[in-house]
Amino acid sequence: MRNSNLLRLLVLSILFLSNGFAEELSKIEKDKRHIVSRMYQATYGILQICPDKEVDSFKRIIENFEKKYPEFSTLLNESPYHQYAVDSMARDIARERKKSDESRMPQCSFGKSIIQSLINTTDGQRSVSDMLEKLQK
Repeated sequence: MRNSNLLRLLVLSILFLSNGFAEELSKIEKDKRHIVSRMYQATYGILQICPDKEVDSFKRIIENFEKKYPEFSTLLNESPYHQYAVDSMARDIARERKKSDESRMPQCSFGKSIIQSLINTTDGQRSVSDMLEKLQK
């Protein structure tokens, strides 16, 4: 139940919340940028925040996600908004890496939980399908 609520929160924020995008972007492009940014944050962004002892297990989860959703993963990684996502997270990652492993563990656990929900639950699979459809436009 908790994962389902977390998943819904992630999907709602990805699909519906504005994140101060440039005015010249169309609604479709804003959605794409937001999806790419939030999915980068939920995967590789949080991976970089995880304590070293958790990195390998999180990498495996991301690999499983990319195997399950190869087209979606390719669109994310090849998006013109990918570098924006990387750059946007860089300062946050650097700040978080200065914290103790113990204080970073909740974010790591949250990221793992979200990605596993996207892989293993019907709601998660539907969410990825909805995001894929938006990225294909």
